[in-house]
Amino acid sequence: MDAVFVQRAHASVASSAESLLEDAAHAQAQCRARGVELSIAAEELREEAQSLRERCQDAQLHMARLRMRLAEMTDTKNAYENRERQVRKLSKQL
Repeated sequence: MDAVFVQRAHASVASSAESLLEDAAHAQAQCRARGVELSIAAEELREEAQSLRERCQDAQLHMARLRMRLAEMTDTKNAYENRERQVRKLSKQL
């Protein structure tokens, strides 16, 4: 009876070991697949981040140009208003 028990125990242990190895192989395959997915996602994020940096730089340059144009327009407006005041002042003197 001891031999049968030992034989069954060995078979059970071998079956459990095979099952564990299959589970480990399956988990390893899943990890590899997930690793590939994450690598692809990371590369996409890097590309998107680079695109956003470039768009941000473009927007900053555009804003700087707009500020300069606004300053020019404000200067022109102020010069025009000063000229208008001078014209009114001269008109009153005449």
